Amino acid sequence: MSANTVETDEQFTDNNSPIVNFYSGKSVFVTGATGFLGTVLVEKLLFSCKGINNIYILIKQTEDLTIEARILNYLNSKAFHRVKNTNPELMKKIIPICGNLEDKNLGISDSDMKTLLEEVSIVFHLAAKLLFKMSLTAAVNINTKPTEQLIAICKKMRRNPIFIYVSSAYSNVNKQIIDEKVYSTGVPLETIYDTLNTENTRITDILLDKRPNTYTYSKALAEVVVEKEFDESAAIVRPSIIVSSIREPIPGWMSGSHGFPRVVGAACEGLLLRWHGDSTVVFDVIPVDHVANLIIAAAWESNERRLMGNKGVKVYNCCSGLRNPIDVSTIMNTCLKYRKYFGTRTLSIFTPRFIVKKNYFIYKLLYFTYHTIPAAIVDGFFWLTRRTPMMLNTLHKLSKLSSVLEYFTLHQFLFLDSNVRGLLRRMESTDRQTFNFDVTEIEWEPYLQNCVRGIANNCDYSM
Repeated sequence: MSANTVETDEQFTDNNSPIVNFYSGKSVFVTGATGFLGTVLVEKLLFSCKGINNIYILIKQTEDLTIEARILNYLNSKAFHRVKNTNPELMKKIIPICGNLEDKNLGISDSDMKTLLEEVSIVFHLAAKLLFKMSLTAAVNINTKPTEQLIAICKKMRRNPIFIYVSSAYSNVNKQIIDEKVYSTGVPLETIYDTLNTENTRITDILLDKRPNTYTYSKALAEVVVEKEFDESAAIVRPSIIVSSIREPIPGWMSGSHGFPRVVGAACEGLLLRWHGDSTVVFDVIPVDHVANLIIAAAWESNERRLMGNKGVKVYNCCSGLRNPIDVSTIMNTCLKYRKYFGTRTLSIFTPRFIVKKNYFIYKLLYFTYHTIPAAIVDGFFWLTRRTPMMLNTLHKLSKLSSVLEYFTLHQFLFLDSNVRGLLRRMESTDRQTFNFDVTEIEWEPYLQNCVRGIANNCDYSM
């Protein structure tokens, strides 16, 4: 696809903002741009770095939608409202690149590849499949191997691009204290690839090394790939649990219906009020715009480090638990205070209480009493009135979600963040305001209120 090159004007530079000036005149390539975090990242680049040249986004054609239809839906997102209101011409800088992570050369055509190799100065690799029940082969094929392919493409790029890989804070949860460094997975990548086709449960368990699922392991492997292939000009950003925006593009903006937002939605609707976990565990959540701002700033710092001749891949743990902790019980019960945003969808007249129990027997007893029995009664009424029973089926789906997520509320992790704090200190005051990711400034009550509003407006989380 042809590039819509927009000339960089002097008005798009800012003598007080090294980060804005760094992006001026440069083109970037983003994988995962159509996802929750990717959308916020692209919008922020357009809104705050107006001198950016082009933003190439990798987008996959689906069975239901063509590339043209998908990009149209993407550009019509409410996330881009302020860009359209202030300078709609900037939207032309978003250039779709048809591709597929699981194909050779990421499925990118020769003509598009030529454009990327000539023009791109910064690469943001956000794309991943966040499924905890994947086989090891599937997880590695979608989360690890495409990282290798993208790095190989980067090494052919004429402008020697900065490479930012977005991993997960939970990629190394086989450790209790996670520092800002790449941890060895203990087995050479080639050996791991050789064992993929066996799908032997015992071998998989050995490779995971006490990690709860293949997703976290595949992200840890990808980190090893990045460190192995880059000696400089690369960084890894590890966000914890990404939730709605605190400020940008809209306070409380949310996209997607998995994980934590689905739990909050189900709780506010009165469908999930008992949880197996430790109520004192710090539940590490991070606003999506904090993550996007850190990613943008990390690319700037990577360039600064390269200019100074610094070697090595720098890791940033983008988390809130160490500097501004809040436990899982407080989060959920604060969210329940604002269940009014769900309107008639809530099943309880009075404000319910979210109860977290560490003892599994007590949890199951409470769950059966407060969820299973009422659901069975409602389904029985539906059956008698010749309507389709649905409550037990809904409860079963939520139970499966609980079983996947409870690991993270039963175990306490400490994510060290000296690199994140160091980056914040090195930024100019203007940039600290424009690209803010200081978690100590988060006020949880108003933030969670907006979070619940965003979840309620997004979609129905009960199914």
